[in-house]
Order: sequence, then structure tokens, then C-alpha cells
Amino acid sequence: MGLFSRPERAARRDPGPALPAFVLLAGAATAAVGALVYLAAVLSALAGDSDAAPAGTTVRASSAGEDARGWAASAGDPTGSLQSASDAGSIERAIRAALSPAEAATTGVAVMTPDGELIGGLNADQTGYAASTFKLAVLLEVERRVSIGTLSYDDRIAMTDEARAEDLGTLDRLPLAEDGTLSVGEALEAMITYSDNASAVLLLRLLGPADIDATLRGIGAWETSVNDPSLPTSAADLARVMAALVRGEGLTDAARAHALDLLFAQEVRAGIPEALEEMPGVMRVGNKTGTWPNATRDVAWVETASGGYILAVMTEGDWNWELVQRVARAVHEELTSR
Repeated sequence: MGLFSRPERAARRDPGPALPAFVLLAGAATAAVGALVYLAAVLSALAGDSDAAPAGTTVRASSAGEDARGWAASAGDPTGSLQSASDAGSIERAIRAALSPAEAATTGVAVMTPDGELIGGLNADQTGYAASTFKLAVLLEVERRVSIGTLSYDDRIAMTDEARAEDLGTLDRLPLAEDGTLSVGEALEAMITYSDNASAVLLLRLLGPADIDATLRGIGAWETSVNDPSLPTSAADLARVMAALVRGEGLTDAARAHALDLLFAQEVRAGIPEALEEMPGVMRVGNKTGTWPNATRDVAWVETASGGYILAVMTEGDWNWELVQRVARAVHEELTSR
């Protein structure tokens, strides 16, 4: 039994992450409905990987750890930071007001600027099972390698029996060639837009979980790992990965735009996007979800007419989109009402 074996209950599936060779049952009685996890054994990284960008390529420099230069200065730019007078205390109060005390104790929320400043939240560093939100880290690593020239969207990957075994009904959507291959770009699109599992398996094999973890550490995401038996993450770390994609850290402008286009096209939109689609001033929402029994996660980049922000929500419950929507509306109203 693989980690992707249990189907989603939502209209569109958002399968959880794993590799059959990388996972184990967490316990005979409970693992069937709990989160299966990666084994510590991983593939080595691609040989000869270099961090030097190809000649003539502009790569965005890191801004992690800098001040949030755009938070109050980029009003009117939907791709910049939203202008807001809200502070950490007011944001936390708004989140708590949307939740019961029991929900507040088990829900992690992070609100962040594109520059990576955590401006508010609730239990933002509380760790839990990542589910399919791990695919966001895979997206970042693919775009990073494309940016430095060690990988191309046109590179071909061969479908494997291992990857096929993790299908939950989306395999027939993959544009497999007659020789049984698909491109890195095609696999990436499938993994993000409809959370396909087989493509996620192929990309993890190609990239190597240890190298993905190294990239995560470079952006300050210390709680998240795709090379750890418990597959941990936190709301703050999910926001950090999304922020790195939004600001294009270590990415060319083209790779940044490619990643964001995939997130805006993501099909599982029952959480943050659905909550905000009718809210005043909201222009676009790009997101990545993750669900598993008793685990619901959503992280989004929200563009408004006066700037954008990142919101990550991790909570308990099976496909608990109603709670995610409550939090999303409360945060948005707090950020835009002052």
C-alpha cells in the first residue's frame, strides 16, 4: 500500500506525497488511515550540479532576511506587497475570532510578505504532516535548476512502474509519448495543476530529496523536509517557499513567471481561492493544497489591486476547507480594512 492510495473526498483529488521505495507504514493498525512517510534512504543528486548561472542569464538575488521593503511601499502593484496598517497582534486576533478555542489550538497560520517577512499568524511554527504541499518545494527546485542551466523543461523522463503504482486516477491525463516518456515541463505542470502523483514520483527521483532540502534551508525553511521520515512542515515554512517563488529567489524572470502561472492554474481551489474569489479587490490567487485524513493544508499567493500577500493554513480535519475559508476571509478583511 502506497501513500497515495487513499482517494480524496473533494471534487478534485489532491493526493498526498510519497515514493513506494521511500515510504513505510507508520503502524499496522493506524497507518492505513494515517500519514505514510518517507524512508531516510534517498537518491543522490544530479551529478555536476552547479550554482553558476549560464552566461547572459539574469537570476534574482536572495532577499531572505532583508527588511520588508515593499510591504507598505508597493501599493497599486498587484505583484508587490500589499499596503496594510495591520500588525502581528491584530492579525492574530482576527484569526482567533474566526476559530473556536479548540480549532485555534490545532491550526497553524502564517501571513507573509513576498520578501519573506512573517507579519502575523497563529502557531506559525507548529509542525505537521505536509501532504501534497511538499510539491511546492519540488516546484522551487525544478525552477532553480532550470534557472542555472542544469535542467530543461524539455528534458525527458521515463515513466516507471513505481510511479504508476501511485496513481489516483490522473495518470490518463499525462501526455505520455509513445516511448513512455514525458518532459520535465509536462511533469511539473501535472504535479502542480492537478496534483498528479506519478509525476511527483518521477521528479523526486530526478532531483533527489536531499538536494531539495538543501534548497529549503537556503530560504530559511528549517522545519520542512522531504528527506525525513515524518515529512514535516509548518505554516511559516510553507509561506517561505511560496514567498521564494513569488519573489523569484534564485530564479530567472522566466522561471518565476512559469512557476506562478502553474500556481494560478492549480485546480484544487476549495480553500483560500474559493474564500477570496468574491472579496473586494482580489485579482488572482495562486495556491497549492495538501490533504490527508485529519490533515488539511493550503498556501496561497494573493494578488489584490493594491499589492499582494502570502497566506498559509494548516489545520486538522478531513478536507476541512470550511475552516480554511474562515481564516482566509478573516485575514484578508484585517489586511485590507485599515
